[in-house]
Formats: sequence, C-alpha cells, structure tokens
Amino acid sequence: MIRFFSTFLLLIVTLISYLSFTDIKPEPKVVEPESEPKEWVMDESLSTYLKEFGQDFKGGLKDEQIPGAAVAIVKDGRVVLQKGFGVKERGTSEEVDEHTVFRLGSVSKGFASVLTGLMVEEGVVSWDDPVSHYLAKFKLHDPGQTDRVQIRHLLSHTSGLPRHAYTNLVEDGLSLDRIIPRLEQVPLISKEGEQLAYQNAAYSTIEKVLEVQTNTDFNTLLNEKLLEPLSMDYTSASYDSIRNSGNTALPHMFHSRSRGRVATSISEKYYNAVSSGGINASASDMGQWLLLLTGHYPDVISEETLEEIYDPFVTIHNRRFSRYWDGVDESHYGMGWRVLDNHGQKIVYHGGYVNGYRSEIAFAPEDRVGICILINTPSRYPLTVIPGFFNHFKSDSSEVISE
Repeated sequence: MIRFFSTFLLLIVTLISYLSFTDIKPEPKVVEPESEPKEWVMDESLSTYLKEFGQDFKGGLKDEQIPGAAVAIVKDGRVVLQKGFGVKERGTSEEVDEHTVFRLGSVSKGFASVLTGLMVEEGVVSWDDPVSHYLAKFKLHDPGQTDRVQIRHLLSHTSGLPRHAYTNLVEDGLSLDRIIPRLEQVPLISKEGEQLAYQNAAYSTIEKVLEVQTNTDFNTLLNEKLLEPLSMDYTSASYDSIRNSGNTALPHMFHSRSRGRVATSISEKYYNAVSSGGINASASDMGQWLLLLTGHYPDVISEETLEEIYDPFVTIHNRRFSRYWDGVDESHYGMGWRVLDNHGQKIVYHGGYVNGYRSEIAFAPEDRVGICILINTPSRYPLTVIPGFFNHFKSDSSEVISE
C-alpha cells in the first residue's frame, strides 16, 4: 500500500511539473520596430538665405562679365548647395552645372597637405622630420639648413627660399626631378620657419617625398587615399583628364579689343607639379571635399590631424585676402592653408589662379560651414562674396541659422 501511494504521488508531481513547463508560457517579448530616420528638411531660413545668395551671386557674375561659375556650400555636415551658373563658353548656350569641371590652381595645395596628413597618421612620414631624410636630392644653399628643413616648413612656405623660387621652371614644364636638385643654387633669404615666401616648386617637393616613401605615384595616392573614398568622381590631376571630361568650363581672358572675356585653350601648365596647381574638380566634388575639411569624414582623416594642418604657423604680412574683411588686419599660414581670425571666427582659406581659371575655398571649422567658388575667368569677385557669407553664419551673430 505504501509503495502504491508513493508511486501515485510521484506521478502527480511529474504531471504538475510537465504542465508547468508546457501549458504555462511566459508572455512573449514585444520587439518594437526601429523608427525610420526622419527625412532631412532644410530649415526655412537657410533655404531663404541660399535663394537670396544665388540671386545676388548671379547678378554679380553679370556685372563682372564672368561667363560661368559653380558654387558648393556645406553646413553642419550636409551639402546644402551645389549649383552651376552661366555658360561654359561665352557666346554659347551650354550651361555650367554642378558637375562641370574647372581648374583649381593653388587650391590644389590643400589636397597635398591633407594627403600628407594621412601619411603622417599611417606612420609613413612625420611633420617634424627633415625633408632630406626622405629625399636625398633635396638640398639648399646652406647645408646646415638642408638638414633642418622639415616637412612642415615645406608645406608652410618657410624653407628660407625666396618667393616663387623656380616657379618659372614649373611653368616651363620641367619635371620635379629636374627642378628639385637646382634649389641648392638659390641663395636663401631667412632661416627655416621664420619667414613666409610663397612657393610652387619647393612646395611640390612633397610629391616626391611621398612617392619615395610609398613607392607609389603621387596621383595614384591622391586617388586611392582621397578621391575614391570621397566619391569625387569628377576630380582629376592631369591635362588629358580635363580635356576629355566631356563637361568642362573653358577658361576666358580679358581681350582689350573686344573689351570682354574671350575663351582660350586649356594649357598643360602645372600638371607637372600637381600639388601646386594641377587638380581639376567640379562643384559637386568640392562639396564633398568641404565636408572632409570640416571634420565629417573621420574615417578618412581625423579632426586632430586636420587641426594640426590648420594651426597657424607663420604670419602673412600682406593683406591680399584679409583686406576684404572689415577690421581683419592680419592672417597666417598653416600647412597648405591660409588662416585668419574674423573677430573670433576662425576662417581657413585658399585661393587659386591658373590658365584663366579662378577658385576660392574657405570654411569655418568650428561653425561647420564652408564655401567653394569656381569661375572660368580672372576676377576677384569671389573674394568680395566670401566675407559676407561667413558673417551671416558667424556663431555669435544674431543672424546665425539653427537647424
């Protein structure tokens, strides 16, 4: 009897356990679907400003007899304007669009310094290492100074060479391999780091430094490290590329007889010194470039490296750019970039002129805003536009636009 009762009790316990694991189920966990990101809508005040900017800019082009132009504007990590104005060639109806290619001239210098910054991050070179450590054929008139001139001196135009040393040879089409050894013949004007004297040939020496260290052609490095990651599909660094782009703004020069701008041919000048003036680009690509420069591609280059590139290194004693800014009497040069203080607003800038093209790029890293203007004729008009643009977005201005 006792054995029967024990067996019965065991069956009851087993049945209860089974029911507890099979019939009594926990409440299912409800997984809420992830909310889709809201579509970005441009702030009404920003939209109004950009519309007014475009109208005013178009009027200025007409007043200045500028055949064609393209503009890229970025704000807070977005390209808010990329637009073409006017025509590719005066007397024709083919309009400039956001993908039309222009030459950048010395705006190319910023590409070289940023590319060098990438190489610094990868440990390929160091800002503070002597150039001669990497490139034996780089020699200056003073052997001691040769041993002391660093990469940062090269990129800040403070090697001690006189202004535009052998720029004539660059424009004559000589290769850098033939120009660089001749720098030893040029008497120096200052100790390294003390005086800015703008360079093209010496600046472009950075191309050979990077080539030696990576065993890779400079243009290939440019493409692999910057243009491809940024999807800058219309940007190139050769004469053949701009000639065959299929969407190119022709350069124009002022003709005294016709008293107007006349189209001229694209030259091969500076494609032998790409880092000084040989890059071609569109407004759409320069929008991406501005996003990188304002810190929105940290997977490509860190903000810390960009800050070092923009750090003022030497004072510029002329007012070619700062004179367009009320009350700004002084500017500086970092590495490949001019820098000025617009009453508390740091502006990083460079301009370029080559072969009848003019380009201007400027941005305020802290305000995350920037602009690039490309035109196909020599004119200072872009310089008159840029200060007002930044004053509008100045972070401590009552007109600042919030999003």
